[in-house]
Amino acid sequence: MNQSRENIYSLKGFGKVFRFTLIQTLKNKGFILTAVMMILMMAFMKPMMYGFSKSGSNVAKKALSTSLSEIEAEKLYIYNETDYSMDMSHVTPDTGNPQEKGLKIENVKVYNKSESSEENLIKELGAKDILVVIRAEARKYMVNAIVSDSSEVAVKSMDSAAEYTREAFEGARKDQMKLDPETLQSLNSGISTGSVLTESEMHAEEEKSMSTREFGAIIMGFALIIMLVSSLSSSYIISSVNEEKSSKLAESLLVSVRPMALLMGKIIGMLSFVIGTILLGVIGSTIADYIMENVVHADMSIVNSTAGINLGIFTSYGVDGLIVLLVEVLFALASFGVLSGIMGAACSKTEDQQNATSVVMMLTVVGYMLCIVMGMQDKHVEILSLVPPVSYFMAPVSYIGGRINIGMLLASFAIQAVLLVGLVMLSAKTYRNLLLSDSSKPKLAAIFKAAKM
Repeated sequence: MNQSRENIYSLKGFGKVFRFTLIQTLKNKGFILTAVMMILMMAFMKPMMYGFSKSGSNVAKKALSTSLSEIEAEKLYIYNETDYSMDMSHVTPDTGNPQEKGLKIENVKVYNKSESSEENLIKELGAKDILVVIRAEARKYMVNAIVSDSSEVAVKSMDSAAEYTREAFEGARKDQMKLDPETLQSLNSGISTGSVLTESEMHAEEEKSMSTREFGAIIMGFALIIMLVSSLSSSYIISSVNEEKSSKLAESLLVSVRPMALLMGKIIGMLSFVIGTILLGVIGSTIADYIMENVVHADMSIVNSTAGINLGIFTSYGVDGLIVLLVEVLFALASFGVLSGIMGAACSKTEDQQNATSVVMMLTVVGYMLCIVMGMQDKHVEILSLVPPVSYFMAPVSYIGGRINIGMLLASFAIQAVLLVGLVMLSAKTYRNLLLSDSSKPKLAAIFKAAKM
């Protein structure tokens, strides 16, 4: 009944708990080792991706000998949107020995941007035709193979057509460039042939700010970061709360520290540690990027088109991108942290800790897996970006990747904020009673019972 006369949202004693939690975290060798590993991964992920992509590119160049005989199609249209000029002299060499089904050189047509348009060429596509478009994008060139929606052309032939066009375009660029140092750097900039599109897919891709491959890389990177830090912080909070409860230390602490302060001090302490780790990773990644671009003079644009996990995302999309990603980290860790505190306080003995941890881990893993498995499908992006716990992993990446607009992102943040406020209110009503309870009832029943007291 004493609880009814006190402010259940009081944060008296918050500072003491916060400092204690942060100090204990910094003394924990496991947390320090994990933090160092994450900082190093964030700092060196993009240079490693660059090294892998360059290595793969060199291997591919040694094996290149694409010929028209490898393209089983009736017609090949090449549309060049760049400032370099192409003509038939660039596509006739090295045609190989045409087989019966191979493309004939007389069925290859080359158009520069002043000679036709992409829309007109798409209209001319038959079921056995291929259109390859060369585009200039920032510091790289994209070579996309496009076919009609009713296409009968095999994917292998579309890939061969894109590769054949890439080689021809490289030859055209070399013919028109003086090989001084600056020109050489431009010549070696990335030419990606990573996508094959139908007409409808092409128009959908034009609305996006990044390729599907780059989008997949940042989904995997951000989702992995959220899952790791949420799992670690939740595990720490549950074990800390359960230890205080089992040792009866909680009863002593509640004399001078309010329940909300006891819980929030732990959560904010862990949040500070995690955010500090990420910021150090951002600094390391920024330094690595500067060295790669200004000392090594590496073309980092090819990293964006490389498949894999991008842990350097916090420095890849400007200040706005950094803010959006960090806000989502705060929402995710705060929500999982409050839930962990409630679940930890609901444990009546040490053996219950594993069950409490499993509940939070299950929610984290479900969010992570749904994001990875379904996040690449455009029809699911908006729904996944609005529904927690998947939205913690999905929403900021979808916004940065051009899959949702700012209104949808703010709606996602609003839903997460409402959920967080609800969890905080639940913890304020239940935390003291759960800490002082030794109930053996099912945990959810114990939590709702404590909320009514």
